Amino acid sequence: MFTNELLYKTTELFDFKNPQMDPHELYNLLTDTMIKERGVGLSANQIGLPYRVFVMGDPTNRESIIPVFNPTIVYSSDDTMTLDEGCLSFPGLYIKIKRPTSIRARMTTIDGETDTATFEGFTARVFQHEYDHMEGYDFRKRANRYHLDKAMKDLRLLQRRRKQRAA
Repeated sequence: MFTNELLYKTTELFDFKNPQMDPHELYNLLTDTMIKERGVGLSANQIGLPYRVFVMGDPTNRESIIPVFNPTIVYSSDDTMTLDEGCLSFPGLYIKIKRPTSIRARMTTIDGETDTATFEGFTARVFQHEYDHMEGYDFRKRANRYHLDKAMKDLRLLQRRRKQRAA
């Protein structure tokens, strides 16, 4: 069902000195795809590119979407929250995932400058989800067995209902 092999491999650093592709083109490709699919985040490996890059933001407001190149999470709060998460690579699958509510990250901007930023709440959650993709770690591995089993059961039920409606 979920077969994109790049989702399970660590991605390679984006090289600004010898770029694998134009960083602005990569940003536009990721942003256009994220908007089309109505997601709040999308990593390069989700669309078949092995680079350590993702975008995140509001798909109804292109100006809010930020590119994140070569990120590293340098701090995670002890405060956590468990919320439902979905993923464009796993359509219809929503799993309760426990994550820190605040993080600090170091990353490279689209122009090759190093930056550090703090993210909180939903934005921190999206950042961590996309960061996991680049580590070859999908959100199903973050779920406890009960929540994963329930989510998979709900997905099968949804798929069965869609088939019945289509028939």
